[in-house]
Amino acid sequence: MIFNNAVGSKSFLKEGKTLFLLIATTLCFGSCSHLDNKWGEYSPKGIKPEAPIFVPAWIKNLDSDHVTGNLPIGLQGPTIFDGIVYMGSNSGAVAAYDLYNGREIWNAFDSKSSFHSAPVVFGQLVAYGNVEGRLFARDRLSGKLSYNVDLGGAVEGRPTYHSGRLIVHTRNHKIVCLDALTGKILWAYKRAVPFLTTLQRVSRPIVHDNQVYVGFADGTVGSFSLEEGILLWERKVVDGPKFIDIDTRPLIYKNKLIVGSLAGALTIMDIKGGIILRKIPHQISRTPLIVPEGLIIGNSEGEIVLLDENLNELKKLAISDFAITSIKSWKNGYVAGTTKGQLLSVNKELTKVKEVFNFGHSSSALFGDLAVDDGILAAYSSRNRLYVFR
Repeated sequence: MIFNNAVGSKSFLKEGKTLFLLIATTLCFGSCSHLDNKWGEYSPKGIKPEAPIFVPAWIKNLDSDHVTGNLPIGLQGPTIFDGIVYMGSNSGAVAAYDLYNGREIWNAFDSKSSFHSAPVVFGQLVAYGNVEGRLFARDRLSGKLSYNVDLGGAVEGRPTYHSGRLIVHTRNHKIVCLDALTGKILWAYKRAVPFLTTLQRVSRPIVHDNQVYVGFADGTVGSFSLEEGILLWERKVVDGPKFIDIDTRPLIYKNKLIVGSLAGALTIMDIKGGIILRKIPHQISRTPLIVPEGLIIGNSEGEIVLLDENLNELKKLAISDFAITSIKSWKNGYVAGTTKGQLLSVNKELTKVKEVFNFGHSSSALFGDLAVDDGILAAYSSRNRLYVFR
């Protein structure tokens, strides 16, 4: 009897426990479901990594044949226009590539001469010059030659197009103005420069109010009339025994002329008479970038500097131990190239470097200008690789 009671007690307890769990589960199903939602709201979630910034869309190896240990250096840069990338190589060929997939549209071989600058596109033509001193113009879609002309000196700067004219600065310190459609030379100015050593780059001319502004290898800035090429004024802005080139393209900002050099300070000038108004202690090799807040410059110390509308320093961020060459606005921030062979993405606030892309060769550098269009970035390394990032 005692045995039976014991068994009955165990059975009762087991059934009671099962009933309790069943009731609790039923109640919670209806009345505690909000707790499940609450717990789900605060449950741990995985952190989604940020998408990479430098995403290569395609890459072209445009290196020319060379003797081992004798690396040919690429100084030129790409040009993007209407979905096409135009690029010259050291082998003497210029090609047009589809911006989005890298497909070659046309390829023209003019000579074995290399290129030191980027092409310029105007109307239906694309124009470029080589180190032999020849300027070529081709149909930008078919590559058919329109004309070529001998300018008498290596074309080391990108030609400037304005109102039907092409203005070219050559290695032998000459400014040549041509009819852009025919290649007919309209006027030329030859400057006597006593310096035999320069930085292998020339200032690209700029046109404003029918005046041409350009810097020379002797540290002088000059202004010419667009129509006749008459020298209106000249001003010495950099002094020194050598390497005093003014290599940047002059910039018109707030009705002032701004020029820079790696041998001197950033100089602010009056556009009418060339009077020096002010100097800012930054050495630059590229034209400042205009942004809503003012100007962005990349200097020889590896710093990106923001100047306000009055050209006072607002922010400064050191991003490299090497000189900054080209800088562009890209992906809600800035991208800068350096002589170390790196591309650096910097946030818009100029507080940090978000990502670094290395060209991957100890002898790589970025000497040419970056090109940005339709959210796509094109860069050409000194090791003759064309990179296109989406």
